[in-house]
Amino acid sequence: MLWWISGGIVVVALIVLIAVAMSVLARLRAFDNAARAMQARLVDGQQRVEPRLAALQQTVETMLPQLEAMQEQSLALQARRGVDPENS
Repeated sequence: MLWWISGGIVVVALIVLIAVAMSVLARLRAFDNAARAMQARLVDGQQRVEPRLAALQQTVETMLPQLEAMQEQSLALQARRGVDPENS
């Protein structure tokens, strides 16, 4: 009689274990699908942004000499006026 009870407990425990494992696998499958969708959106967004970033970088590189010249002019003007460039 004791064997039947022990066997029944083991069978019920295995059924519960299988049910929980199936539930976890279903949730992992849903998580995997969501992760794949997010990865695809991330790649798409990156492909859309990269050309704009390259154009922005080109603009910055084009403007840099002009900005440096303006800074030198500003420093020269401040020096002529006797203004300390560190405090302005």
